[in-house]
Amino acid sequence: MMTGDARTSSTILQRRRARRLAVWNGAVWAIGNGLASTTLIMYLAKELGVGRLGLGISLIVAAPHVVGLLRLGAPAMIDRLANRKRFCIVAFVLSALLLLVLPWICAPGRLPSPGWSLAALIVFWCFYHLLQYLGMVALWSWLADVAALRIRGRFLGWRQRWIVAGTAAAAIDAGLFVWGLHQLYPALPKWIPYGITAVLGAGFMLAALAPLGRMSSCGPRTPTARTSTSWIKPFRDARFLRLLLFGCWFSFFNGITQAAQNCYPMEVLGISLFVSLSLQTGMNLGQWTVSPWLGRLADRLGNRPVMFVSQLLVAAGLLFFAVATPSQWWWLIGAWVLWIAYAGLNVCLPNLMLKLAPPQANVSYVAAFYAVTGLCYAANTILGGVLVDHCRTWGFPLGGNRWLFFFPCIFVLGWLTRSLGAILLLWVIEPTARGPRER
Repeated sequence: MMTGDARTSSTILQRRRARRLAVWNGAVWAIGNGLASTTLIMYLAKELGVGRLGLGISLIVAAPHVVGLLRLGAPAMIDRLANRKRFCIVAFVLSALLLLVLPWICAPGRLPSPGWSLAALIVFWCFYHLLQYLGMVALWSWLADVAALRIRGRFLGWRQRWIVAGTAAAAIDAGLFVWGLHQLYPALPKWIPYGITAVLGAGFMLAALAPLGRMSSCGPRTPTARTSTSWIKPFRDARFLRLLLFGCWFSFFNGITQAAQNCYPMEVLGISLFVSLSLQTGMNLGQWTVSPWLGRLADRLGNRPVMFVSQLLVAAGLLFFAVATPSQWWWLIGAWVLWIAYAGLNVCLPNLMLKLAPPQANVSYVAAFYAVTGLCYAANTILGGVLVDHCRTWGFPLGGNRWLFFFPCIFVLGWLTRSLGAILLLWVIEPTARGPRER
């Protein structure tokens, strides 16, 4: 008969192995995500030949977050249809399969008009993300159980390091692959390299399921609530609502500049996909360097201080967009350098969310947080796309030869509102770490 100490040792070993496999899963999945990035899909949409690209781009970014509201039903689906592990894997499999067929369905000439092709792209992109979001709800709850609270920041920082490494490697390879095919086969339709890259990304996402299949379930110590109203519980938690308010502000004012951030470099500054992905890769390499350190810092000082500084740095990045011009596009490099600070938010925001969630109800908290903040992000992203399409040529004379134009104004507005979001963090309550000292 196994003694209590032996059972504890066995559980700790299982969790260590699960954490290693979770890191492998994140790294391989990130390669797929880097190949089939939102940026790549935007360039694919551009080749469809549709008008009002600003609205099209905003819908590509926002529409998945609108349907992402269905994440609120994830806890009930997990309880009724499968356990977390099976639910997570099935959702990711179906998501990758949708991505596999997306380029073929949306190819120019496949459907009656470019508008139909763009609509099909957005629909498939939406449901690809919805299934991925549902799988991520289960995965975040799962990861909360494989890492004790005292070391969770370090674990998430280490996993984030390999996620950004995979994304960086894949993004630069995607840019080189697309550029290389265009050079070798200039007569090849421009959408084909984008489609091939997306299909390769789906293949890596399927490969990332192998580590998940080997991870132990590491179920919660207390049973998961199985009531039909469990999704309401997070909205009655005052501490969680404070963090949710920050998440909504952050998402809302991140969304309003998304279409401008993508249209301005692509259409006004004339930056190619390769240059865009190279800038993203530089940011990812910076995040690769700092993510584990930020995780350790969060475990030692708390998540809020790291998030506060990160939020101010991320906000300031938009000022570099405001001063960039076609002849001085390189100002954008400053924005991508400051956006390395997103690592602090990527590590600490989910860590603080899981810290506030009761272990037996963390699925509901994860679903609620990402569903509501995703809807806020989507709403303002669509508004930002409409503004780009209708106001992009707007200019206000300041006197002499000086003019105030739309793009610099929206970037300054984005800097101001994102900076104000850091103040909301002062209102968030962070509990102290408790639990076993697991290493």
